[in-house]
Amino acid sequence: MDEAGKGFVEFTAPLYVAWELTHRCNAHCVHCYSNSGPDADLGDQLSLQSGLSLIDQLADAGVLVLAFSGGEPMLHRHWRELVAHAVQRGLSVNIASNGSCITDSNADDLRDLGVKSVTISIDSHLPAIHDEFRQLDGLFEKAVKAIHLLVERGVRVVVGFTPTKLNWHDGRAVIDLAHSLGADAVNLSEYVPAGRGTIDLALAPEDLHATLQEWIQAREDYKGRMQIIWHDCRVALLVSEEDQRKYVGCGAGRLVARILPDGAVTPCVFLPTRIGSLASTPFKEMWAESALLRQFRERAGHVGGNCGACEHLATCGGCRSVAYAYSGGDALAGDPHCWILPAEPHLPAKLLEGEGLPV
Repeated sequence: MDEAGKGFVEFTAPLYVAWELTHRCNAHCVHCYSNSGPDADLGDQLSLQSGLSLIDQLADAGVLVLAFSGGEPMLHRHWRELVAHAVQRGLSVNIASNGSCITDSNADDLRDLGVKSVTISIDSHLPAIHDEFRQLDGLFEKAVKAIHLLVERGVRVVVGFTPTKLNWHDGRAVIDLAHSLGADAVNLSEYVPAGRGTIDLALAPEDLHATLQEWIQAREDYKGRMQIIWHDCRVALLVSEEDQRKYVGCGAGRLVARILPDGAVTPCVFLPTRIGSLASTPFKEMWAESALLRQFRERAGHVGGNCGACEHLATCGGCRSVAYAYSGGDALAGDPHCWILPAEPHLPAKLLEGEGLPV
């Protein structure tokens, strides 16, 4: 393996797969990367039998974690059957929800089906801001109620937070709220201008830097009481040299993959580039033979811009989804969210006009 990939153990399957069961959703979040909503085009969703077969493929390939997302996955009429089969096949199952569908009965089902964890999104500790983000009045209260119902049943709860220009100052308050509600963990996901998400919501590099530092400190503050986790390839640049060994940087096509409702596969939840479809190609074959995924894994000689010139290419590699979003479709371009080796991206007209790139 080349220097940029030195120390990376290549897996025969992603450790984590996010399957967007449906793009139907009762909310209409301003930052939604999948363009989900009440009026979303449902397209050609996989049949139940195809979904069960998909799960078999993932289990046989060696995938460890399967996250059911959307849209709102619990609006999919077969979510229980699919979850039950995934658990039966030995996959660790996560449900990513806005909380609105988690009633007493559904909370019982999540517990009884053996779901490993449920992620509930909270954009602010202030109900009005959360509901404005989600474009659905009363959703904050439903999210809080959902957390209570799950905690009462012993289901692991993760609160999900995505920092944007509108709410990044609320991050620490969301962490504190999550702890007060009995959540087991809080997860920080980087904002990527995709789907409905527009570039004007993205943090400046220095603000992203400050946010990550705040969350690293929160991990220390809550050590032994609640997990603080994150999905941002640049965190490795802020931790000790010893801790850096735990990171491989951007996980797109290395550790993670996404499946769309119609069975198409992409390297990351934020990256729309399709590497194939389960309707025609087995998952293991796509994962092993995709030329794009090979470039993501090797990095050196493929990744360009500020990332290609950076000494941290192996440790970080830059976010491939951010590169795609700012370059107008080049997932191997530089990462303009970087504060170490900044880049001035060429912004496509559609981004400058306030439109996110489609997913």
